[in-house]
Amino acid sequence: MSRDDKFWKSHNGIGLVWSNPQAGDDVMIAKALLQPSFHLLLDIADRFGFDRLKSQWDKLQTGIEKSGYPEEMRQLEQARPIVTRCIDHMEEAIR
Repeated sequence: MSRDDKFWKSHNGIGLVWSNPQAGDDVMIAKALLQPSFHLLLDIADRFGFDRLKSQWDKLQTGIEKSGYPEEMRQLEQARPIVTRCIDHMEEAIR
């Protein structure tokens, strides 16, 4: 499990996963997706790659939908329109 500490510290990474300061990049990306900010997601796409951001989003949605935990489902439903819009804008810019 690797983590780009410099990147995450520049984005208040401790606030994303305060309970696990050793969380790897994938966990940090997942938390950022559930607390979406266009600028943070854009920086993540720039640093880690758009494909990785999109892949983590797909995995996160699938995992939460399979688990069915109400709190996680609520977070996903709140984040989904924002993340979808951000990803769509990024894909459009790449074309």
